[in-house]
Amino acid sequence: MVNALPDRQKGFTAVEMMVVVLIIGIIAAFAAPAMNQLIRTQKVRGAAYDIYADLTYARSEAINRGHDILVSSAGGTDWVPGWALRDTVTGEVLRQQGALSSGITFVGDAGQITYDRNGRISGTTNVRFSIAPKETAPDTQKRCVRVSPSGRPNSLTGACP
Repeated sequence: MVNALPDRQKGFTAVEMMVVVLIIGIIAAFAAPAMNQLIRTQKVRGAAYDIYADLTYARSEAINRGHDILVSSAGGTDWVPGWALRDTVTGEVLRQQGALSSGITFVGDAGQITYDRNGRISGTTNVRFSIAPKETAPDTQKRCVRVSPSGRPNSLTGACP
């Protein structure tokens, strides 16, 4: 017996494919701004975490070694170019942070911080680091890292007071 109906081809038609591509395009158009915001927020959080971790490490090393540890910026009060932790007695570089990714501002009250053998900050009383996206952003995307005179850093969401 011969089949009177032709075999159906398997696959998608061009119209179906165009509809799927259109739907994906619409979804991408809504997702792109949210993705850009997420990337900006993560750059700021990453920079805040890096300086927080290095300040904590510098304080710990000052106490452990029993002498001063210097945390100095490569760019004065602009900390975007990076920073280094240095033992002031031996001159040994304990850690070095390279330049941070573009798209953020990272400004400190001072270009360097010295931790004494007790883990306290020498010279200045309070140090703040203000980290924010270069574009105008809500306070929820900004970070403030403060160092108390006792040498302990803390990180806050929002602009520095």
